[in-house]
Amino acid sequence: RFKEISDEIEKISKELISYGHKYNSSCITRSLNENETVESVLCGHSERLAIAWNFVVNPNRSHIQITKNLRVCGDCHESTKLIANIRQCEIIVRDTNRIHHFHKNGQCSCNDCF
Repeated sequence: RFKEISDEIEKISKELISYGHKYNSSCITRSLNENETVESVLCGHSERLAIAWNFVVNPNRSHIQITKNLRVCGDCHESTKLIANIRQCEIIVRDTNRIHHFHKNGQCSCNDCF
């Protein structure tokens, strides 16, 4: 269902941009290949793919829970806050350091201290 997930990632990305999100290139720790953009690399992060998958499976989802084995990057943290607000969906992301509870009002339980 790769095509569906890719389409949902693109849809989410357009929503983020329309709400003023600017992708943070400082969250990318390697050189970009010639066919990559900052947006394409950051939208390929595991939590974004997991969020997209959840919306593909159930477009009216009100709660998403994700566990990952790495820390959440700053851009994904900001994006997830905005996604929770735009889609009115509670999103919980457990990373290696803490549990982030992204509320429908666009706030995170870590108070941006991650």
